[in-house]
Amino acid sequence: MSLEKFAELIAHREKVIIEIGPGEEKCSPDAIGIDRHQKPSVDYIADLNQGLKFIADNSVDEVHAYHVLEHIEDLEFFMGEIYRVLKRGGRLIGSVPHFSNPYFYSDYTHRSFWGLYTLCYFSKKSFFMREVPLYYNRVAFHLEKVEIIFASPFRYRNRIKKLLQKVFNLNTYMQEFYEENFVYLFPCYEISFALRKDDE
Repeated sequence: MSLEKFAELIAHREKVIIEIGPGEEKCSPDAIGIDRHQKPSVDYIADLNQGLKFIADNSVDEVHAYHVLEHIEDLEFFMGEIYRVLKRGGRLIGSVPHFSNPYFYSDYTHRSFWGLYTLCYFSKKSFFMREVPLYYNRVAFHLEKVEIIFASPFRYRNRIKKLLQKVFNLNTYMQEFYEENFVYLFPCYEISFALRKDDE
């Protein structure tokens, strides 16, 4: 599809939400699913590694990305594409596997590692006590939320992990304390996040 065809797809929507790389079902039923694989959750087929060139600047209210950004070959380029298509005040919401996730390395399609500070590199100001360089790229989101998620496919272990999740997400100090000192003792599952494109 072209820029014009995608514009037709979103023309009569009050709120434009796209979900990139959806699973078998979209997390948001109202979202437009975009992926290179044809499945029931996909409304528009595109290779995400080529960017979002079929979407006009400042035309999307929300981008949802659940366990897909770690598959992108050029993350800096793709984050720039998301920033470009979002309206002012638009949000990027999603999750990625944490680097300590014991199942992370089993998936050979994973291209990037994600830790507590990864999203800070795409933020206009530091979210945590430990600062990261902000000069790598021109993308400058406002980082609204970062949460460490603990989970296990085994029921009883999952109960313990949910307790750890409450403790280590009490505040940003505890999150940083976890990743510096306990990450290999208590591996977590993923990072949940929300970023906002502010007015420039």
